[in-house]
Amino acid sequence: MKTKLFNLISKISKYVVNWKRSLVGQLLLRLWFCFIIFFTIIGSIQYDALKNSLYHGVEQNLISDYNSIRSSMQDWLGRSVLPPGRFADLRPGNFVAFYSANSEPEFIVYSYGPTNYDMSVFIKQKLSLDLYQKALENKPFIYTDSANNKYMLLVQPVVATGYQRTILGYAVMGEPLFEEGVILNNSVKSYIFNALLVMLVSTLLSAYALHKPLEPLLNISSTARKIAGGRYDLRLPYQKTSFEIEQLREALNHMLGQLEMALNTERRAKENMSRFIADASHELRTPLTSIRGFLEILQRGGARDKEILDSAHQTMLIETERLIRLTESLLTLNRLAQEDPSGEQTQKYACTLKEVIPELLPLLNPLLDNRTLKINTQVIKNAEDPNISIPVQTLPLKPDELKQILYNLLNNAIQHTENDGTICILTGEEESKTTITIQDNGQGIPSEDLPYIFERFFRGDRSRSHTRGQGSGLGLAIVSELVRIRGGKIKVESSLGTGTSFIIFFPRIEG
Repeated sequence: MKTKLFNLISKISKYVVNWKRSLVGQLLLRLWFCFIIFFTIIGSIQYDALKNSLYHGVEQNLISDYNSIRSSMQDWLGRSVLPPGRFADLRPGNFVAFYSANSEPEFIVYSYGPTNYDMSVFIKQKLSLDLYQKALENKPFIYTDSANNKYMLLVQPVVATGYQRTILGYAVMGEPLFEEGVILNNSVKSYIFNALLVMLVSTLLSAYALHKPLEPLLNISSTARKIAGGRYDLRLPYQKTSFEIEQLREALNHMLGQLEMALNTERRAKENMSRFIADASHELRTPLTSIRGFLEILQRGGARDKEILDSAHQTMLIETERLIRLTESLLTLNRLAQEDPSGEQTQKYACTLKEVIPELLPLLNPLLDNRTLKINTQVIKNAEDPNISIPVQTLPLKPDELKQILYNLLNNAIQHTENDGTICILTGEEESKTTITIQDNGQGIPSEDLPYIFERFFRGDRSRSHTRGQGSGLGLAIVSELVRIRGGKIKVESSLGTGTSFIIFFPRIEG
């Protein structure tokens, strides 16, 4: 039984603590605080107003009683008429205590009716200095006796008629404040009961009214817990609610979108890094394995055979050059990846095709074989041919960078174009941009490969690449990085059996 009671108390205590920490609890606590201040101020004002009204009525009663028995006081205190024990002109419960001129108690006169207090205390002692001073003020005042009973008193001197107007003594008229105290106490109790009732009803109504506007916050909390559990695809649904909560929902959804994008980017980066490491390892392992194989052949005695020795030296030289090219390409990509495209203005560098083509043709001619190379509509094999007009559009590149871009793209086009094919370098202007297009009528690129062709080590159909001396798969990646850091864009259009076009856009350089 004790265990069940303890568990119940623990649950209630935990619920109260959680409720106090909740937003509804915080709002209701502040509402109660405001209610307490409001009802305290209003109650104080009402209490003072009722008290002043009641006491004002008592003051008027005392003044009225004084005026009604004023003429009789002189006879009673002068002993010309024997004072009565009770007097009908006094209001019920009121009394008059008389003192001599030297403040000695004389007698007391009561009104008819029941008396709630023993007022004889007023004639058991001399007229106090406080009461005497109140007589000089000539207005009613409140007096509390030793038993904590309150009275409204009016102290007036009793003056003899005649020329001398001698003070015969003093009359202390009083009315007990018992009924007024009861009325005030009942009023306070009633006010407190009504205030608590209003607070209870207001709390229930406020809690019910707050539940609906705060429901979106509860949904946000629930969704946040699910997201913390790994559901990064979740979003907060639209609900008709307050402007502030709607702004919070939009901000959180934007943050979740950014978070999901960052997580996806990180995941893709990890996948790309893993694939990059695997591909780089494979690319490096192939020539190293070839070199090792020939070294083992030479070690087993192949060095004595001149033909085998020459073949091994030739192959190891080719593989070594391949390793050097691969390493240089990786270093180039690493350097380009570290360059900040916003750190330099693209107009800082400038060059034209006319500067680069004469240096590029000697590298391309051995690779072209029977293929035709054109610049726009002109067939070109010798840059020194006076009939050839090479475009002079200025591009935001270093000459070496433009040379590398063109060489990589043209070499790629040569590898995937048949011997009797045509490869074109097309230039043009498009709004505020300068374009360079490398176009071929070769085999084309499968649509499923198009999104990946600028990734490192991607070579598409490897079986087709092997036929023409497979490259490292870094050329297009280098082209993409060079274009990016110089403020340009590159896109590819291709269809199988028709050909491929690499289109590069650069901001136009005026002048």
